[in-house]
Amino acid sequence: MSYSIHDTLRALLYHISSDWTNDPIDQNNEYVDFTEEERSRTLIGHPLHEEILAHTGSGGKNLQNVPIPLLLQSREYNNRYRLSSYKNSIMKSTQMAPFGVRTKTHITQRFLPNKSSLIASYNAPIFCGMFSSDGSMFMIACKDERIRLLDTNSWNVVNTIRARNIGWSIISTDYSPDLQWLIYSTWSPFVHICNTRGQHQTHNALDFKPRGDQRFCLFSVQFSPDSREILGGSSDQNLYIYDLDRNERIEKVHAHIDDINAVAYADKSNQIIFSGSDDSLIKIWDRRCFKQEQGILPGHSQGITFIDSKMDGTYLISNSKDQSIKLWDLRLQRPKNSTSGKQSDFHYNSYYGARGLQQFGSRPQRHKDDQSLMTYYGHKVLDTLIRCRFSPKESTGQKYIYTGSHDGKVYVYDLITGKCITKLEAHSATVRDVHWHPTKPIIISTGWDTKAYKWDIEPNTPIQQPTAVKQPTPNTPPSIVDSDEFDYLDEYEDD
Repeated sequence: MSYSIHDTLRALLYHISSDWTNDPIDQNNEYVDFTEEERSRTLIGHPLHEEILAHTGSGGKNLQNVPIPLLLQSREYNNRYRLSSYKNSIMKSTQMAPFGVRTKTHITQRFLPNKSSLIASYNAPIFCGMFSSDGSMFMIACKDERIRLLDTNSWNVVNTIRARNIGWSIISTDYSPDLQWLIYSTWSPFVHICNTRGQHQTHNALDFKPRGDQRFCLFSVQFSPDSREILGGSSDQNLYIYDLDRNERIEKVHAHIDDINAVAYADKSNQIIFSGSDDSLIKIWDRRCFKQEQGILPGHSQGITFIDSKMDGTYLISNSKDQSIKLWDLRLQRPKNSTSGKQSDFHYNSYYGARGLQQFGSRPQRHKDDQSLMTYYGHKVLDTLIRCRFSPKESTGQKYIYTGSHDGKVYVYDLITGKCITKLEAHSATVRDVHWHPTKPIIISTGWDTKAYKWDIEPNTPIQQPTAVKQPTPNTPPSIVDSDEFDYLDEYEDD
C-alpha cells in the first residue's frame, strides 16, 4: 500500500507495543535463510526454459549459433540460406520466405534498451506508467491529480484527464483490452472509468460499496480479459468484482487478513485469479467457486507489492517487501488452509525504512514451505508498491523480468539464470513503475523524482547471448545449420 499518515501511525503504534528484537518472524521460526544451493539455482533445462528457447528460435538445432548478419542478409535478398560449412559460406535456396515470428524474436531478444532520454517532467511524483497493448499510447498517472496519455510516435500529450476523489494519489491504473477505456483507483470507494479516444470525454465513478465509513482504497485494479468486469484488491482485505454491463459490484470476498496490494488474471479465460497481500501470501481463486481460495503460494516473508501473470495459465511473478521477486508455477500451489500462522503481526515489519533492509540485507529470507521456482534479488522495495513484470513475448520471448527500485534504478533479470543482466540508471528517486513496449526494444520508467525516461538501444551495444540448453564442449565448433533450420522457424510465422 502507498505510504500515508495512517501507515505512519500504525507503524509507530507497533513500535511502541513491541520489542524490536522480538520479531514474530523469529518467534514462529517460519522463515529460513537461503542455502548456497538455492542461491545458485537456475532453470536451465526446466520446461519453462525449453519454452523460451523454442519461442525465441534459440533451441532446437542451435539457431543461436547463426550470426545475426546472416539472418539479416537472408531477409535483404528475400531468400532462405543454408550454412554449408562452419565458415558460414552461403548457398541460395530455391524457396523464398520472409522472417517468421521466431526469427524476429531471436534477433530482438538479444538487444536490451540501455540509452535514456527524458520524455516528461512534472511537478509531482509519478505513480503509474504503462503502454497500451498495441504500443500506440503511454499513460502517466501523477500525484498532481492528472492522467496524461502520450502518443508513442511523437511522445506528445494527446489527452489529459483530471482525476477525481483523490485522497493520497492515483494508486492503480489499467487499460481495457479493447483499448476503449482506462480505469484508475484512489483512496476512495470509487474506481473511475474514462474513454481513451474521442472528442467527448466520459468520466464515470463506479461505486464498489465497501462496508462502513473507514478509509478505503483499491490498491490494485485490473480489467478482465473480455473488458466486461473490473477486478480489485482493497485495503479492507476483500476482493471485489464490478460488472460493467450491469453497472454494479457483483462480488465481494474476504480474501486475506491484511491489505490486498495486487491482483491479476492467470489467462484470458476470466476464470483463474491471483491475489497478493501484506500477509505475505499469494492466493489462487476460481470464479466458478469464488467464495474460498483454491490454493496458496507461500514463500515470501513480507507483503506482496505486485503480481504479473505470464497469461499462460501457469506462471506468475511477484514483487515483495522482503526485497525479492519470486517466480511461481500455479501447479505447485499448496492446498487452502495448509499454511497458517504466517499472517501474524510480522507484516508490520514491512514499515518502509532502513530497518527492513537491515533485517533482510541483500538476500531475503524465505518461508520454510517456499513453493517458488526462483528468487531474484538486488533491487530495493521500499516506500510504495513497486511493480515488476515479464518482458514482452513478441520481442523477447518473455525471457527477462524487470522491476523498478527504491534506489532509482530499473533492474532487468534473466528469468532462467536469475542474474541481473543490466541496471538502468537515470532517476534520482524511487522508480515505482516501469513498462516495456509490447513490440519494440523500448522501456519507459516513471519515478518519484517526477520524471519519465525512455530507454532504447545505444548504437554498437554488445549483443546479449541466449542461455543455451547445453554448452558446447571446448574446441568443438557449433553445429552446422542446414536449411531445415529456417523451416523450423517458418512453422510459427502465424503465432
